[in-house]
Amino acid sequence: MKTELLQSALDLLKDVTPLKTDCGLYCDRACCKDNGEAGSCVWLLPGEDGETMNWGKQYESEMPVTKASVRALYCAAPCERDFRPFLCRIFPLTPYFSDKKQLWSVRMDRRAAAVCPLYGWGKKGLRADFVKAAEEAVQILASDAEYEAFLKRLEAEETAYRMTL
Repeated sequence: MKTELLQSALDLLKDVTPLKTDCGLYCDRACCKDNGEAGSCVWLLPGEDGETMNWGKQYESEMPVTKASVRALYCAAPCERDFRPFLCRIFPLTPYFSDKKQLWSVRMDRRAAAVCPLYGWGKKGLRADFVKAAEEAVQILASDAEYEAFLKRLEAEETAYRMTL
């Protein structure tokens, strides 16, 4: 069952996408396919694991670099866009804590380089309202200790991934 905070974060992202159109049409939904490097799953936030997402299977898993435990959804078919997990909704962005600003923000997810043609353009290549909504959604989640702990694990994974390249 979704918490009110998670639902608020998801609602912010309901009608915004990285491009003016469904960016999956641009790349044939590359981030939804197993490419051998970026993987074929999306990690689920606390509260998302109870959702019915009949286009995939949910498993207990671990993040590949840090080995942190995580619930993962392995996609087997196209999803229902209105029910996408949080991390799908903000892709190709990922949460990180900005030491300079002393708040949670978003940056390009280094793992997206393997699958997302938008990666090379950086945040400036994405719709500004999408980036703003993603930042606000992350900040909403970070206001809760359980979600912030998840965001910290996610940030550690992404940072460790950057260091392995």
